[in-house]
Amino acid sequence: MSRHTTITGGSMFDAIGGRFVPNPGIVLDGGVIAQVGDVGQRGELIDATGKTVIPGLMNLHGHLAWDGFSDLEGQSRHDGPMLYVKLARGLISAVEAGVTTFRDLGGVHDTGLVARQAQRDGLIAGPKVLTCGRAICRTGGHIWYGNRVADGPDDVRKATREQIRDGADWIKLMAHAYTLEELRACVEQAHEQGVPVTTDAGVWAANAVEAGVDCIEHGGDYDDALVERIRERGVWIVPTLSPVVLQARNGHAWGLKQSVIDRRNAQLADKGRHEGLVRARKAGVRFAFGTDSGSPVVPHDAILAEMQQLLEFGVFEREAEVLQAATIRGAELIGQEERTGSLEAGKAADVVLLAGDLAADLSVIERVERVWVDGRPMVVDGAARRPDPRDFRTFSNVGA
Repeated sequence: MSRHTTITGGSMFDAIGGRFVPNPGIVLDGGVIAQVGDVGQRGELIDATGKTVIPGLMNLHGHLAWDGFSDLEGQSRHDGPMLYVKLARGLISAVEAGVTTFRDLGGVHDTGLVARQAQRDGLIAGPKVLTCGRAICRTGGHIWYGNRVADGPDDVRKATREQIRDGADWIKLMAHAYTLEELRACVEQAHEQGVPVTTDAGVWAANAVEAGVDCIEHGGDYDDALVERIRERGVWIVPTLSPVVLQARNGHAWGLKQSVIDRRNAQLADKGRHEGLVRARKAGVRFAFGTDSGSPVVPHDAILAEMQQLLEFGVFEREAEVLQAATIRGAELIGQEERTGSLEAGKAADVVLLAGDLAADLSVIERVERVWVDGRPMVVDGAARRPDPRDFRTFSNVGA
């Protein structure tokens, strides 16, 4: 039986138009938004007067099995039981921050795949999960201790096939020091099987773009020629400024080494370091939102710092553009803009209710009151609730 929820009053973020409008009323019917407009009352009535309704947020760069508290190598060496405790914490923290879609870009072992299945089965509150399985890197490469190590085109191709076999939604490739031939082997194999590729590229971004990747994580200070190639080829960028911001701001309290804190502060002071991102944005390169959560000093519920820094560096000029990056633009990146990312009839009921006027104060993004994921109430009164497995599973012929 359908269960209706009607949200009336307050304001609503129109992700398509990039503006706030009075909330005319939204009806959630099961897993979809059934109606937006003069809806009257159907089912449970929620008065959003003084509040803001937004589409569910998309954190499209994070690591659910990393906890944000310890160094990456140390926690990547944790054994299975500890990994899955942290995974559960990550899912809950993310959804309590209003995240309804999370792209897990690796950590260690099969944790992203487990997170996706746990959420699909209703075992724990959390956002919908897309995952790369294990990221792929060369011997001794970036985060090698948590990745699938592969050397040479044939091994890279095999590693790509393995992740897809295991159910990866995306392939995550660490482009660092890979040859163009190796990069192409990954991209060609993934695309042949219909799976997109994203990369941590750094100074190897030009080769990664030439190889045909679909997305670049973190971004960089790219020259105009590379920016133009990125734009022409339709490559996305997910900037992830949070590690720099939060390690500089909170690193001491979290026990981070002073040398790291000093380096992060220097990076914050050097706005020119991110001029490439600004140029790319102004040139028409498409941007989506991700925080690199799970990295040291970046918990999974930290959303505001990323948004503020994107504005501070001038990557986005208006707060509405940041919100679009975290909603409809994110949906476009993952190929689900027809299904989610905005508050429109017929789309998935991925909805967040904020206790305040977001148009007047961006920090209201932290005041999450309720969250629905595919119409299922995952957060009530600011706290995650245990899902009802009956909302997720259908048994037939029991005992037959």
